[in-house]
Amino acid sequence: MNARGILYAPDYVINAGGIINVCIEFLRSGDASVVRQKIEGIPDRLEQIWAESAETGRDPASVADAMAQRLIGRA
Repeated sequence: MNARGILYAPDYVINAGGIINVCIEFLRSGDASVVRQKIEGIPDRLEQIWAESAETGRDPASVADAMAQRLIGRA
């Protein structure tokens, strides 16, 4: 949280549910329960982003970008 008391959440993390659903459908790698399970992980991911941001002093957007790069194997 910054000095103005604003808690920033990267848009692609907040909106990940739609992408998760489309990917699961397109890849035919699960059903609605798999989609729900993955979507339920979004709040935990946000907590990780905010915690790392607080610990390192980096802004949440930079933390989320680095986390995404690690998750897709590009870091």
